[in-house]
Amino acid sequence: MKSAGLKTTTRNYSKEISDKNSFFVINVFGAPLYEKPSLNSKLIKRIAVGEKIVAEHIIETKQSIHIGEGFQLQGDFIKVKNQVCSGFIHSSDLTIFRPQLESIYNGIVIPDFKGKMIHKTTDKRIETCNDKSFEIKEEIITYDHQIHTYTDFDDCFENTYLYKHMTLDEVYHQLPVHNPKIDVTSKGNFILMPEFIEKKHNKYIFKGIGITRNIAIIKNQDGLFLISSLDCP
Repeated sequence: MKSAGLKTTTRNYSKEISDKNSFFVINVFGAPLYEKPSLNSKLIKRIAVGEKIVAEHIIETKQSIHIGEGFQLQGDFIKVKNQVCSGFIHSSDLTIFRPQLESIYNGIVIPDFKGKMIHKTTDKRIETCNDKSFEIKEEIITYDHQIHTYTDFDDCFENTYLYKHMTLDEVYHQLPVHNPKIDVTSKGNFILMPEFIEKKHNKYIFKGIGITRNIAIIKNQDGLFLISSLDCP
């Protein structure tokens, strides 16, 4: 991930701080801040989701965060320094898109990156499957950065979220944001991240939680990524 005006280097190169070098934490669990540009380095703290950070420079390390077989989050390390803390953050935990933060449950905050609503359409139709007719209700909402399609059929509903401008890393971190599931424990409340199962062709498949039977990240023919989920009671 590179922002305009930010130079990439493999050496200790610093640059004037500017708004073009600003990023926002997209990881709902917080972005780990490391002492050195290495995933094996000492963890200083976690920077909360939605927090703005300013990059001094990018260090190309080609270190990947392993999610599962065939699925890694690629990225470099971004050097961060301000009055509060300094260290290194893996770029897969960051985005250039400023989120709207929403508090959903006792201290749990999720980021909303879809932007402003541009257009909305609704449709009803009858489809036949196995000699049985079903009424299909479909709603499509277009936002600045996302197209959300909601389909209601036969007591189940499907949601797809097509991202216009985001990378696989950014879309992955949106998985727990749509229809979030909360684990309430004696040690605190935690948002749940779907568990990665496998990669099949253009699909990254995850285990459903609760009534969510399946969820996947899909790369379409235009090279764009979307999240698809099916919920049935």
